Amino acid sequence: MATVKHAIGEIDVVAFTQPVDKNETLTQPPSSQRGVGKWPAGTTGTVVSDYGDHKMVEISDDRGVALDFVTVPVEQLKLVEKHSLH
Repeated sequence: MATVKHAIGEIDVVAFTQPVDKNETLTQPPSSQRGVGKWPAGTTGTVVSDYGDHKMVEISDDRGVALDFVTVPVEQLKLVEKHSLH
């Protein structure tokens, strides 16, 4: 049985596979060891911009109010819910 890997696109819900801090995502390579981060692994958000190998993710509270926007390498994201067409 073949495994199908879905591409992550805009409006998809994703989870961080490791802690993410806005300042670290843009200044440190994905392979480097990162600190604790503002957003722990498992934090979920919605992809709002697709930059190919990086995605901008909106993190919102339970009422839908945006708390933060972080740009994260795609290899640090896990698809939770597929909503995009590609």
